[in-house]
Amino acid sequence: MYIYFFETLLYLSFAITAGYLALEFISSRFKPEVHVPARMIQLAAIGIPVFSFASIVRTSVILMDFAPQMSFAEVLLIVLNDYSFGRAWIMSFILGSALFMVISFNGLKHKSLKGVAAGIGVCLVLVHGYASHPAALSKTWGLPAQTIHVGAVSVWLGILILVAWFRKGSWNWKAFTRWYTPLSIACMALIVIAGFVMMSIIVEVGYISSWGINYGEALLLKHLLFIPLILLAFMNGFLTKIYANGQNERRLQSWLKAESLIALFILITTAFMGNQEPPHETESEEPVPSPLFKLLHADLNDLSLQWQWNMAGALCMAMGLISFFLLFAAYRKNKMGLFTICTVAAVLFPFLGLLQSVS
Repeated sequence: MYIYFFETLLYLSFAITAGYLALEFISSRFKPEVHVPARMIQLAAIGIPVFSFASIVRTSVILMDFAPQMSFAEVLLIVLNDYSFGRAWIMSFILGSALFMVISFNGLKHKSLKGVAAGIGVCLVLVHGYASHPAALSKTWGLPAQTIHVGAVSVWLGILILVAWFRKGSWNWKAFTRWYTPLSIACMALIVIAGFVMMSIIVEVGYISSWGINYGEALLLKHLLFIPLILLAFMNGFLTKIYANGQNERRLQSWLKAESLIALFILITTAFMGNQEPPHETESEEPVPSPLFKLLHADLNDLSLQWQWNMAGALCMAMGLISFFLLFAAYRKNKMGLFTICTVAAVLFPFLGLLQSVS
C-alpha cells in the first residue's frame, strides 16, 4: 500500500511545483493573491525525487527474491546503474536538488531564476516521462504522450490547488479567469489526447476487455471521475460569472477546493494504475481477474470481454445519469453535501453498470 501513497504524493509534488512556477510568471494584477508557505514549495520540489524513489525500492525488493545471496544495497545499485528508470531517477535526484536550491535562493525574486527554475521543472517532467511504462513500450509515442500528460495535469491542477487552498487576499477573479479558463481547456485537451495515445500503447487487448483486471477497472474509474471534474470545472469557470460574477468569495473557494479534491481522487486512481500489470496481447500467462470482477461474474473465466446490455447494468447507468443531472442543482443551490453524494453516485453507478454489462 505504501507505493500508492508515495506515488500520489509524487503527482502532488509535480502539481504544486508546476503551479507555483506558472503563477510566478503571472503579474499580480491577473491572479488571486496567493500566500504559499515557502517550505511547502521547497518540499514539493525535493519531493519529486524522494517520492519517486519508492518505485526504485519496490523493484529492488522484488529482485531480491531472484538473488537471495545479494544484499539490498547491491541490488539497489544494480537497479540504479542497469535499469533505464534507475538511471532516470539519478537524473531526477540531481534536477530535484537543483530546483530545491534555486527556489530556496531568495524565493525566485530574480527574473532570471524564474526561467532557470521553469527549465529545470520541464526537465523533471521529461525525465519522469522517460522512466514511465508508456515510454518503455514506445519511445516514439509513449515518451511524448506521458510527458505531455503529466505536464498538462501538473500545470492545470497545480494552479487550481494553490488558488483554492492558499488564496488569502484579493481574488482578481475576472482577470484570473480570462487566462486560466482557456489554459484549463487547453490542458484538458492535451490530457485527453495524450491519454488516448497512452491507452492505445498500453491497453493492447482492447478497452472493454481490460475491465476484467485491476488495471482496466482503475482506468475506467479514472475516466468516469473525469466527468464530474470537467463539469465542476465548467461551472466554476463559467457559471460563477452568471450567478455571482466571482463575488461570493467563500462559496467560490469552497467549490474550487471540491474541484481539487475530485482531481486528488484521480491522482490516487492513477497511482494505483501505475503499480498494476497492464494488459498485453503478448503475455504468456492468462490475465488474473480482479476480485471485483470475480464478484460480479463468478462463472466467467474468459476475459475476452464483449458488450452485452442487461437489466442490472441499464438500471445502474440510469441511476448514474440521474445523479449527474442533480449535480447542476446541487451546485446552483450551494449544497456541498448533496453534490458530494451525487458525485459518488454519478461515478460508482455507471462503473458498476458498465462492469455488469460485459460478458
